[in-house]
Amino acid sequence: MSTQNYLFSTKKILALLALALLIILLGFPNAALSGAKSGLLLWFNVVTPTLLPFIIVSNLIINLNLTRYIAKICYPIFHFIYRISPTACYPALIGMLSGLPVGAKACADLVKKGSISTSEGQYLLTFCNNASPMFIISFVGISTLGLPTRNYIFLLIIYLSAYVTSVIYRLFMPPIYVKNKVHPLHARNIDSPKKISFTALDQAIIDGFDVITKVGGYIIIFSILTQFIIDAVNNTKLHTLLAIGTLEITNGINMIGSATNLNMAIKITLILTIMAFGGCSSIAQTKSVIDGSGLSIKNYTLFKIVNALICSILTLGYLWVFPV
Repeated sequence: MSTQNYLFSTKKILALLALALLIILLGFPNAALSGAKSGLLLWFNVVTPTLLPFIIVSNLIINLNLTRYIAKICYPIFHFIYRISPTACYPALIGMLSGLPVGAKACADLVKKGSISTSEGQYLLTFCNNASPMFIISFVGISTLGLPTRNYIFLLIIYLSAYVTSVIYRLFMPPIYVKNKVHPLHARNIDSPKKISFTALDQAIIDGFDVITKVGGYIIIFSILTQFIIDAVNNTKLHTLLAIGTLEITNGINMIGSATNLNMAIKITLILTIMAFGGCSSIAQTKSVIDGSGLSIKNYTLFKIVNALICSILTLGYLWVFPV
């Protein structure tokens, strides 16, 4: 698909989304109000206190060129597993610890600085932009499914599916790395640390609030769409739950967990699959943080679908060996 056709398709999707939101706001005000409230509360009570500190700290680390010190610790392990460059260790680590879209933002920031190539940044997105460990362990494993003894297995399945996806990506599209005359782990003048200043901290905070505000906007928009579907369909059939989870994973996971017409094995498979995909809301959030970096949201979405398929296979295999 050419760039012109891609932009045209994107404009059509955005136009349809805007039209759908306008119809919901005018024709179904109760669903719009309820969805906006739940989205705002989710953003304010959960997403902001969880992600904002990570985003600010991540911005500060990148602005002060401190990623090289993190690479010294993580590079031997991360390079062995993922075959990434030393500088790429930072977005890989922060993405795994804090969850999306922080991993994608760290990738985009380093691509913009020229510290990693666009090719390697795209490769990183296949495994460093997933749900956070706390979300998987606490919300999914304990609160939703009530299986605290298996929550770390769920975390392992999510990470393993992302790893398999990264291997598939690497086979078909080997990343091109930024080449330096001096190895980044031993360089003294390449990306040397800057002095800590309040200007750098101010910029990190401003950028952090800019990102978290965009994330909040997308959460509210997709919460409105989700609430409309819930009110319009008013059932917990498999296709309905899958559609809601594909739009926004938090509401989808919550509804799947509380559905009485599904057995536990189906619930686990559905939840882990949509969590591996991330939902349209998270794709929109990722798009907002990678803009201007040259990273492709189309490529990212394609491999998120691959990741979801792999995760469903791994989950079914696990449940076949260790049934619930």
